[in-house]
Amino acid sequence: MSVLKRWLSLRGYGFVTSTFFGATTPPLKMRARFERLSCVSRMKMRRKFPNIVFGDYVAGEVPIESVCALESPARVILYLHGGAFFMGSPASYRNRAMRLSYRCDAEVFVPDYRLAPEHRYPAAFDDALAAWKFVKSIRPDAPIFVAGDSAGGGLGLSLLVRLRDLGMAMPNGAFLLSPWTDLTVSGASVDGNRRKDLWFTRGHLEIWAGYYAADAERRSAYVSPVFAEFSGLPPLLLLVGQDELLLDDALRVRDAATSVGTDVRVHIGKGMQHDWPLTLPWLDESRLAWSAMRNFVEERAAAAEDEKILAA
Repeated sequence: MSVLKRWLSLRGYGFVTSTFFGATTPPLKMRARFERLSCVSRMKMRRKFPNIVFGDYVAGEVPIESVCALESPARVILYLHGGAFFMGSPASYRNRAMRLSYRCDAEVFVPDYRLAPEHRYPAAFDDALAAWKFVKSIRPDAPIFVAGDSAGGGLGLSLLVRLRDLGMAMPNGAFLLSPWTDLTVSGASVDGNRRKDLWFTRGHLEIWAGYYAADAERRSAYVSPVFAEFSGLPPLLLLVGQDELLLDDALRVRDAATSVGTDVRVHIGKGMQHDWPLTLPWLDESRLAWSAMRNFVEERAAAAEDEKILAA
């Protein structure tokens, strides 16, 4: 891709996000805009991809949509969508789930977890746990991964910490895109990348954190997993844009996890913005990120299979 096309793609991304999703725009208005921009009907997707299969489930009171773009997927992914805890849904992530299913050879489950500000912490956190228990129960023998982006990435990391604390079964690995792991907004990159991030400002993060966390203790590992103790977690792959405010939300997790011996790697998108593999999938940098995700799940699934053989 030419330098000009890359530049135009990034600037177009910045124009759309900063115009429609401002720091002080009412959250319900932003949610409606996000759905209008991103929602794709099942019928429309089936016209383009006739073999795609959707499934509908309920984990307690949490609706879950599954998306399968292959006839016999080799693994399962529980995907926690982004949207700063107040936007996003399975419908608005349907196209992304389809792409994830195809590229990672997986059946993808996307829970419709409760959103702030109507449902504050721990609503989404509890719904993520319910979704995990359900997906694990109906696909007990398949390699299973937790994934998510932005707020969903942070939620996925908090879920892993909770599973460990409860002594429950862990996924084979987790890959998290631009995870929002610090709702105290204390990372150095929040100010360091202030002139490079084309969407977020400190105001975005501080105001939006309040919609979800409200009066909760924001240094809690279940709210801001950057403050967690990371021993006993499965292998992690963190993907983050070099120029986004949340860069240190990933790098501090890497450093803390490495210090206790947890297998963690970070893929940094050079010159990239928040969630770039999802929002700008045609960029070369996005193709590299998708390859990293694919390689990670294949590597971890193969390791799980080896462990089964040794245990037999």
